[in-house]
Amino acid sequence: MAKKFRYTIKNRVPDYLRFLGPGLLLAVAAAGESGIAEAVEIGAHFGYALIWVIAITLIYKFAFVNGIARYTMITGKTIFQGLISIPGPKNWGGILVMVIYLLEMFAFAGMLLLGGIFMDYIVPGINSTEMIVFLSLSAILILLWKESYERLEHTIILIAVLLFLGIAFSLTQFPISFAAMLPGIMPKIPPGSLLSIMALMGAVGSSLNLLLYSIWLKEKAGDEKGPAFYRRSIVGVNLDLIIAFLFVGIITVLFISLGVTGFSISYLAHGETFSVDALIAQILYVIASIPYGSQTFLATGYLIMFGAVLTGMDGRARAISDILHTGYAMKCEERTTFRLILLIFTAIIVSGVIIGEPMALVHGVSAVASVFFAVVGFILIWLNMEIKDPERPNRIWTAVMTIGSLIFLLMALFMEEGIIMFGLPLAERMIVVAFVVFVFAGTTLFRDVIRGKPTWIDRFWTVLIFGVISIYGTFRGIPYEGIIINFRDLGPILAGIVGGPVIGACAGIIGAVYRYQIPGAEKTALACAVAAIVAGIVAGFYTRMFRGNITYLRGFILVAIVETIHIFIIVPLLSDIATFAEFMTIVRASLLPMVFAITMGVILFCCIVRMKSYSLTTRFEREDGEKPPQKEEEKEK
Repeated sequence: MAKKFRYTIKNRVPDYLRFLGPGLLLAVAAAGESGIAEAVEIGAHFGYALIWVIAITLIYKFAFVNGIARYTMITGKTIFQGLISIPGPKNWGGILVMVIYLLEMFAFAGMLLLGGIFMDYIVPGINSTEMIVFLSLSAILILLWKESYERLEHTIILIAVLLFLGIAFSLTQFPISFAAMLPGIMPKIPPGSLLSIMALMGAVGSSLNLLLYSIWLKEKAGDEKGPAFYRRSIVGVNLDLIIAFLFVGIITVLFISLGVTGFSISYLAHGETFSVDALIAQILYVIASIPYGSQTFLATGYLIMFGAVLTGMDGRARAISDILHTGYAMKCEERTTFRLILLIFTAIIVSGVIIGEPMALVHGVSAVASVFFAVVGFILIWLNMEIKDPERPNRIWTAVMTIGSLIFLLMALFMEEGIIMFGLPLAERMIVVAFVVFVFAGTTLFRDVIRGKPTWIDRFWTVLIFGVISIYGTFRGIPYEGIIINFRDLGPILAGIVGGPVIGACAGIIGAVYRYQIPGAEKTALACAVAAIVAGIVAGFYTRMFRGNITYLRGFILVAIVETIHIFIIVPLLSDIATFAEFMTIVRASLLPMVFAITMGVILFCCIVRMKSYSLTTRFEREDGEKPPQKEEEKEK
């Protein structure tokens, strides 16, 4: 019996160790975005009291990646191919992932800048953080250019070994009190720690980086797939994930320890802020007495950043290439697509380095990514429930994923103070708009416009009503640091949905004229005025693209498109904004609240239209020469 047991273990060991590569890639990718600054600050303010947050977060994210692994191993598809297959507009999940991954390259620029600052302390003779960044970026491109998974895995194994040695050195030399950590294992919410808990949950283990595990697992598995392969290999995959998340957890606790030891409450009370230089200087002061302590910390920090950008660029380039070739049947070779995406990534990173502001770059992208990460959690549940028994996930996994995804969605929304400060008040002010739209929807004028047979007088009144709604959206907006957080674009969007791009643009012009002349908010006046007109045009063509079939989901996507154009294209081009930091302040304060409020308005409009038994598709059926459906009362007449 014992001989048979040893024989079984001997034969299973290769299966257990086979998938250590993807886990190491994930660990290094996630460690770079594990909230170094947040962890140090939390340690300074709350000590070890929030260690329980790390444990609970990693349990959820383990379940998240376990679901990704199950789907990939059984179906032979990556999670990105699964996102393309979900119901809704064609490829909407893949498109959103691609957009977010492109935006995250600005965050990678911030990470490389942080790594460059670390190395500048080690080699002060260089005196150029940017030079270190560009040398690091060049080395990353050289390592990734051949699209060799084996080369990437070997490089990450070397980085992981060096990081392990650095961590082991820190654990043996750094004054860490394990006894002080024990009370922090029990869940407890210290006063004033709610936002810090949310920040830690979002940072630990990263978010959308976790999707990349599917890409690397598929590379490692090759053509193997199916239930038998899953049952044979899932133990090794889970072992791989346990090691990965332990690695991430240890790194996070170490940086909390730096905050506990390196910063005091009195230091924070004197108004000191957590700038990168202040953070590093304080830590170096603490570990100066440790032999080679400063060099070890700085080198480890640089390796974490370098490894995170290396794995992040590789995984994201493979993911976007997978989406393009699966969803759009691109004819060029995948290696060519991969290299082209790497060059695009490099261009974005270089522009981010030139802009500077590393902490603003890292934090500026996190809001959108956090919201989508929570949404992907629900998508992952749906994809896994499509798997047949007995490999279908059990109830424990489903419960953990459902509760965790719901918590992360609420956390992502409320983590941004803008939702609480601006989004909810704007939504409250939508009551007046809902009443006006409800009354308007009961008129014959609205019925004629919807059915595609309005007179010029009908068009005039439609433009005027929705133009006044646009003015109201500005009038009831909330002033904030020289801008107005508002729902002005709602009027033109609804006008475009109802009457098409021309009526939408005309309603936008009314709102634009009112916005342009408001004193005290001149720096974004032209941009906001133009954005209102563009909103009506985009809404009109978007509605035409779907032949009037605007569902709740399509309404949300329309709002997201309009506000993305508004904030990320029109505002930078036409506003008087001096610095990138000022632009990021505008983004963080206005984007989510405006999307939140305007989406509510569009959903209310769709509800009212359905309640009145109207159909937005009637206008397009009339244009196609089809007879529109009659109501029952009309048939009786």
